[in-house]
Amino acid sequence: MMTWNLKQKTWIFIILFTIITMFTIVLLTNYLYEQFYIENQVNQLKARGDSLEEVYYEEEENNKEEFHRFIVFMSRCAAAQIVYDDSVEVINGTIPSDIPLLDEESRLTEEEMIKFEEDETLILTRSGIDKDYLIIMNPLLNDDDVVESAIVISTPVTAAFAPFQSLRGILFVGLAIAFLVIVFVLNKVANYVIKPIEKMIYASKFMSKGDFSKKIDVENNDEIGELATSFNYMSTSLAEADMKKQEFLGNVSHELRTPLSYLKGYSEVLLEQKENGEPLDTKYIEKIHSEGSRMENLVHDLLDLARLEGDKYPMTLAPIPFAQLVEDVVERMSLEAKKRGMEIRLDLNNDTIINGDEKRMEQVVINLVENAIRYGKHGEYVDLMMDIKEDKAILKVIDYGEGLPKDALDKLTERFYRLDRSRSRSSGGTGLGLTIVKEIVKKHNGSLTFESEVGKGMIVSVILPLFEG
Repeated sequence: MMTWNLKQKTWIFIILFTIITMFTIVLLTNYLYEQFYIENQVNQLKARGDSLEEVYYEEEENNKEEFHRFIVFMSRCAAAQIVYDDSVEVINGTIPSDIPLLDEESRLTEEEMIKFEEDETLILTRSGIDKDYLIIMNPLLNDDDVVESAIVISTPVTAAFAPFQSLRGILFVGLAIAFLVIVFVLNKVANYVIKPIEKMIYASKFMSKGDFSKKIDVENNDEIGELATSFNYMSTSLAEADMKKQEFLGNVSHELRTPLSYLKGYSEVLLEQKENGEPLDTKYIEKIHSEGSRMENLVHDLLDLARLEGDKYPMTLAPIPFAQLVEDVVERMSLEAKKRGMEIRLDLNNDTIINGDEKRMEQVVINLVENAIRYGKHGEYVDLMMDIKEDKAILKVIDYGEGLPKDALDKLTERFYRLDRSRSRSSGGTGLGLTIVKEIVKKHNGSLTFESEVGKGMIVSVILPLFEG
């Protein structure tokens, strides 16, 4: 089955539309000519006949010289033959023989004869030997109201159409030029619309194969240009997503490869000790347990992140006393802080109520406090400050550790991002904690910001909308 592409369909539409339009113009022009021009010609000839008739009745019976001179003058002015005929044949309903009609067309019909005898002007169209004729007959009556003669005006129908013949030629030339102009303009319009679409189709074929390098040249400042820009944006987004996917897979494989290699190495040592009859070294068992726990945490975080990034992740929203939640988390984590020689200080606004998922918000606070303890300076503090600004609750988690350079702050919520991979891994993180925190905060219509300078610690701010009771 033959299929037509958009360009072919457009050209077929253009050609058919142009042909139909021109054909309609020709028919309409012909119709209007017949309705108005021919009717105007008939009215003009009839008016001349009526004028001659008036002159005829105004002249004295024995002196019709002025009338005949007027006939000659009218004949010269009109594109028609004008004669005065008082023959018996005309009186009896026979059209003058100097008009070359077919025999069956040369006599008036019964109905026409009645009108003629009743002094009605006849407007007739008759078939001639080689052409058709338009004939106007004005009956002239004597004092007894009997037809005694007639003024006969005749012209070939082709002569009446003669002006239109030249006009028709001009019309066809004009239509031909218009056709070329229309085709040229519509070709430009079609290319203007279709070419970007063809480029998009061409680029999309490469995209389907994983090549996102093809871009559309944006030359238009209208909807087509916006479509091309959106296509380029989509291509760039897909390229970035593909790059992140590859990076994510590489990071996951790297993160899993290390503990797996440890597990394999430690288990081989234990098997060797068993084969040699030596007592099993518990430190290797502890290492295996530790690496297994790290793998478990990594898989848990990956699944958690995958669910959070979905649009249908369920959130159980309820009013939460945010200060109380933070105090509960700090109480559970204060022992870990003491082990590292640190103290957690609180400065909270107890009137702060947010609308959120309590378990998820606990996860946010735990993650941020863990990071502050992990990367803070031994012997220093971790400060948690909470305040209300307009309709927002702001929680700040502050540590006084090494801090980070400003160019690293925007990357903190990227998956598996580590400024110092070896140090971070030894610290026990999966590299997904802040990514998960960002997604949870986003689900609560909030935002997450970072402030830091090298050597001056880190300030992490969680900004959430207040509960509207």
